[in-house]
Amino acid sequence: MINKKTGLRAVTTLAGASMLLAGCAPAVPLAEQAADAASMPAVVSEVAGMEKSALLGMQVSQAEAQAYDKIANVTGAFTFDQETITPSDEIFSLFGTAATALCAKPGFAFEEADREDYYVNVGGTIKKAYSLNLAAIVDMEPTTRTMSCSCGHGPAVANASVTGVKLADVLQLAELEEGADTVTVRDAEGYGLPIPLSVALEKGAMLVYQVNGEELPASQGAPLQLWMPEAAAKYFTRQVTEIELSASGGATAAPEQAGAKVAIVNRADRNRFAVGDQIVFEGYADDCGAAIAAVEFSMDGGETWTACETADATADRWVYWHFAFDAEKTGTFRLDVRAHTEKEEVSPLASSVIFTVE
Repeated sequence: MINKKTGLRAVTTLAGASMLLAGCAPAVPLAEQAADAASMPAVVSEVAGMEKSALLGMQVSQAEAQAYDKIANVTGAFTFDQETITPSDEIFSLFGTAATALCAKPGFAFEEADREDYYVNVGGTIKKAYSLNLAAIVDMEPTTRTMSCSCGHGPAVANASVTGVKLADVLQLAELEEGADTVTVRDAEGYGLPIPLSVALEKGAMLVYQVNGEELPASQGAPLQLWMPEAAAKYFTRQVTEIELSASGGATAAPEQAGAKVAIVNRADRNRFAVGDQIVFEGYADDCGAAIAAVEFSMDGGETWTACETADATADRWVYWHFAFDAEKTGTFRLDVRAHTEKEEVSPLASSVIFTVE
């Protein structure tokens, strides 16, 4: 949070970026939402200083709602962008952790001396198998794009500028046998998940050798990773050594996606402000395969939500948002945030923060 009067800035781990202006639509009572609250799954909201509590239809219990002062149809200045990236050290830390973190399988150390003998073998349902060394791959036409990598069943997510070559370019030498419709990209230990070939090519899957302009460190199983846009992180592969084409007869499913997620990432060194202060909250929203259509805010326990549209947002990156709230009266307030996707899905996990205006 940023205090306009004092210039207090939150400690945030994400780089700043120029923002695109977007408007906030009028608040909509929860009762008017498409899904009936009683039929919606329970969600969990984690609030600073409080234990997790189950919510029904994004609404807090009556007792909990009464603990905070309410502002119906909360308004504020909303901005967002999709260019804000996660610092490289944090991305590498996530990639290097256990299976419960960002990606499905942890990497293993790669010796720098092995780079000269590094090959990717291409085989399976093709007329002739072949191998490409690292130099041949790096010499192909490079591609740089911003892309998110998001855990399908957890909060971990990163947005990065990645550089590498398109999987399509690596496969240009492959003469496919009839029926070849699936590609599996594996690491040196055999890990990899099958992906429909048409999906991998259409979405622009990449063999990445730089993240945010930095070479992949040895701890990441350097030097190549598969990044699969709009797919859960378990479809990403560290230290790619094998690409297999196969025929599934249409049995291979498209990469798993997940429900929308949203988070408030900034925290100030205090949570008390004065009347007249402008408090700027910031965070991200991501759906791992569907574009975010709006970020929604509530300060009355979910009775009303203010939808701030994220026009033209794409599915391959997160939405990084800022919400500037002008404190006009005293009280202790709770801001709840949720994400809404182009598929009309609402984030199953809300993000909340409590603050006091004196």
